[in-house]
Amino acid sequence: MFSKSVKSILAAVVLASSAALAPTTSAQAGGNFGVYIGNGHSGVYFNNGHRHNRYVTRGHRHRGFCAPRRALRKAWNMGVNRPHVARVNGERIVVAGFNRGHRAKVVFKRGSKHCRVIRTRGLY
Repeated sequence: MFSKSVKSILAAVVLASSAALAPTTSAQAGGNFGVYIGNGHSGVYFNNGHRHNRYVTRGHRHRGFCAPRRALRKAWNMGVNRPHVARVNGERIVVAGFNRGHRAKVVFKRGSKHCRVIRTRGLY
């Protein structure tokens, strides 16, 4: 974890020094420039006129992750009526509801990007 934060700080310093040494054009002459190194993320910020460009390196972000809201939406699309999140832990999300008047339950894998279905019960 320490090496990731050192790498992100070094990347921010390299970006900041290269941006500071770059020649400014007439459009960038009045723009703002800033470097931010904080808890969890660091970055270099440019403000050119009305556009605000931000180049940030984030080391704490997961790309493959199933959120409970996405699991609810997928359960609804599978035919579960009145879906609600029954349980969430580090490995799975359990969504319960009803299908054709009977109880239904869908279990999703938490670590997959598209909420992979592990188990279903009560879906006809």
